[in-house]
Parts: sequence; C-alpha cells; structure tokens
Amino acid sequence: MEEKGRFKIEIPLDLAQKCVKCGLCKSVCPSYHGEEGSYARGRLALAEMVVKGELPLNEEVAAQWNECAMCRRCEWVCPNDVHYKDVLVEARELQEKKLGRDFISRAGLKSLEFMQSDLGRKVLKAAGKLSALLPSEVKTPLPTGAVKFMPKPHGKPFGIRGKVFKAEEEKGRLLFFTGCMIDVFYGNTGESVIKLMNKLGYTVVVPEDIKCCGAPHLYHGNVEAFERLKEHNLKEIDRHEFDAIVVACPTCGGALIEDYGRDWKVYDFAQIVFEEGENSRFKGANERLTFHVPCHSYTAMKVNPSVFYGVMERVEGAEVAKAEKAQSCCGFAGLWSIKNPKLSEKVQREKMEDFKETKADFILTTCPGCVLQLRDGVRKFGNPQEAIHLADYLAERME
Repeated sequence: MEEKGRFKIEIPLDLAQKCVKCGLCKSVCPSYHGEEGSYARGRLALAEMVVKGELPLNEEVAAQWNECAMCRRCEWVCPNDVHYKDVLVEARELQEKKLGRDFISRAGLKSLEFMQSDLGRKVLKAAGKLSALLPSEVKTPLPTGAVKFMPKPHGKPFGIRGKVFKAEEEKGRLLFFTGCMIDVFYGNTGESVIKLMNKLGYTVVVPEDIKCCGAPHLYHGNVEAFERLKEHNLKEIDRHEFDAIVVACPTCGGALIEDYGRDWKVYDFAQIVFEEGENSRFKGANERLTFHVPCHSYTAMKVNPSVFYGVMERVEGAEVAKAEKAQSCCGFAGLWSIKNPKLSEKVQREKMEDFKETKADFILTTCPGCVLQLRDGVRKFGNPQEAIHLADYLAERME
C-alpha cells in the first residue's frame, strides 16, 4: 500500500462504514439534485462498493464524486461524526491515479501554483499596473460555458508580503497567512486585517514566500501537490516568531488547523475582534447589514457563527438582519462553480433571493472566494446590495 504523507492511496472503509444511512446530510448538501449519488450518503456508499470490488471505479462513479463541493456541511450535521472529507480525499486521489485528472482541475490547480511562483508573481505585479484601466469585476467566459464577473488583479499584488506591521503598544504578535485571493485580487482586504489587528494592539508579521495553503489540491485528491506546498510553507512559517496565526480565508485556516500537523493557535481575524470586546467599536451610518457564513469557517475552522454576528452588533448606527439561509453554501467552492455551473448558479440564485429579502445594504462575509461569488450574484441577479469582506467593512468604520 503506497503512502504519501499522512494520507494513503486507498479509501478508508472503516470511516465510510461509520455512516448509518440516516440521510440527514441530504438536507444541507448544495449539490443534491434528487439522485442518491448526489449527496454524502450516496457518495460514501459508492466508495464502500468500490473498495469491496462490487463496483468498478469508472467515469460514472467519478462524476458523482466530482459534483461534491467539499463544503463539508454534511460533517456539520452528521450525528455519527463521519469524516467525510478524509473519505473523499482518498476517493479522489484513487480516482486521479486510475482515471486521470480532468482538464479544468488540472489547469486550475496549476494556476494556483503558478501564481505563487517567482515568475507568476512578476507577471501579476506587471498586470497590477494595468488594473486601474479595468472595472472592479470583469465579465469572464469560462471553459464550461459559464460566465462570471471575476475580480481584477489588485494594483499592488503581494504588496504586504515580507513586512512587519508594528502595533503602537504591542500585546501580541500574529503571523498573517494571507492566502492566494488576498495576495492577488483582494489586497485591500489584507491591509484591512492588518489595520484592525494593529488597532487592537497586535503586531502583524507577513511572511515573504508563503505559497498556496494546498487545500484546493488536497480537496481534489492531489495529495502529492498538497504535501509539497505544505512542506514549503512550514519552512517559511518556522522562520518567524509569533504567538498565533491569523487568517481572513477560512479554507486556509482549516488547512492550517487540520492538515499541517502543528499545534498552532489559528484564528479567523473576526475571532480576535470579537474577543477584544469593548476595545473594538465601530461607527456605522444607519445602514442595514446581513451576513453570509462561509462553510469552512464552521466546518473546518469550527468558528461559532455567533462570533460574526457579535462583531457586527458592535457597529454603532447599523442594524443586523439575519438571512434565513445565512449558513448555506454560496455556490462558489473554488473550481466547483466552474466545473458545475448549473448547480452553482442554482445555489447562488437561492442565496441572492434570500439576501434580497433582508433589505440589507451590505452583504458581509469572511471568505474572499465567497466575496467573489456574492459580487457575481449581485451583478447577475440585480440585488441592490454591496457584497464586501467583513475586514474591509470594519476597517473603514473603526472609531
């Protein structure tokens, strides 16, 4: 049996068999469309049948696994603590070994590695100089026939890398794991996180050569690439002294907590803002707020959603309106929205209709990928709202 890191190239039958077939996961799965194989219970059953030799691993089976968004909401509601992520990672790795990787996954994952290479950073920095000529979102046709409003490159991509941002009265030192989307597209969000942490008394260290966290690769079953990225990042992080790691992307945070094998303290920036209590106050302007809870914030990072609402309630002069489907998937899930455009748009439409009902001025969230999807949804479905990362909203309203 071949091994790579802490994952093995086999489907862990014992984990799959923990599923008691209750079907509760059906109620929260964004990809469920009426077929048994389109949600967690069915996908686990397929994995079990493949392991037992009752079913060949063919394109039909792979298609069911590929429709999974890996939001992990099934884990969140599972009464039997089935580690669905571990099973699907193994299944997709086995699938890759036997059937190969589809073009979109291969190109998408390679692009993440290219962005964080020396050449990729030079290309993106050059592109950033031209970004002022582009609208904030660019209408982009995708290989699967979908069209998305994609963010333009930031004017100064990787602009905060390799720097230390000191607090006036330091009470702690945080290492900021920025993540690819903040590095390349949402640099202002990175600056906002630093501004908030400095205000609260934390010096922020941003490593020079962090690469992609590897979670997209791991979730697609490309364990070899994940292990390579992880080892690089561990060496880079170990060069610095810090009390805790702060993130503004819950997928990165989840990978650091679950898959890097270190006993770090890893916080969503909003957790730090929340824990500061009365030290963190903000001034609104009679606006109405609603919030999209990113799936990985509560499934991977285990952050209680009450943290985000508690932070928003500290904005004086703002009203918080909780959406009915605030904790449901937005339909992005990285490459999933490109590979499964119809499923993604169905989920996205439902979210935007729900947010419209809140009559909020701002849709806030704490995931750059969700920001992309929500802004795309605002444009597509005509919501009279602005979708923005919570860090940017708060940094603009600090007292």
